[in-house]
Amino acid sequence: MDKDIEIGKYDLTKHFDSKILNILMDPEQRKLKNKYLAVAFWDLSGFSDLCNNLVDEPFAISELLELYFQEANDIIHRYDGIIDKFIGDGVMAYFGYSANEKQEIALQAINAALDLREKFKEIKEIWSDKLVTKEIHLDDVTLICGIHIGNVLFGLLETKSRNQITLVGSNVNFANRLEGIAETNQIIVSKEIIDLVGNKYNFDTITHDIYSYGKTEVFNIKDKKAN
Repeated sequence: MDKDIEIGKYDLTKHFDSKILNILMDPEQRKLKNKYLAVAFWDLSGFSDLCNNLVDEPFAISELLELYFQEANDIIHRYDGIIDKFIGDGVMAYFGYSANEKQEIALQAINAALDLREKFKEIKEIWSDKLVTKEIHLDDVTLICGIHIGNVLFGLLETKSRNQITLVGSNVNFANRLEGIAETNQIIVSKEIIDLVGNKYNFDTITHDIYSYGKTEVFNIKDKKAN
């Protein structure tokens, strides 16, 4: 099923995560249910300004996104994550669908975010070498991330015109809020994440006024602690 799902010669895994297709094909797996998952949102900070500065190179932006999305796909899958969707210049993914240990789920999500942050620096170097427009300040374009963990409603949401395997709930919304307050190169995680695996990482504690949540302590993951 993983790599051979096609309509005629059209490969659906180009449009859906192969694991989502597997879930969709299984009546039991696609039923709506509570699942304990780590939810991650990524976004490119400074992307709008970059687009404005590259109006004479309209295909350059798509080339950057192709490089970034491909690496996101590879790294998220390396840590057993599932890509829910690409959202403009953002990515939504979740971890832990097949895992049982809460610590393992949190580690998967953070390590994927750390790896993707480092890879994005390489992507910018590769991509910038191809640009005709050289007066671009790529230091202003960084990858930011928000991660939260908890119970979500996961499964097939159905309407008369469209169905989708996805996850919803307050914990999904909070992960999105964390990405929204992240600044340059930051990976912002919740207290629930830190309580599980904070001993594995160096991090800063920050108090943010988060919309609809008020003043909240969040944590900026810097790097892994040395063994």
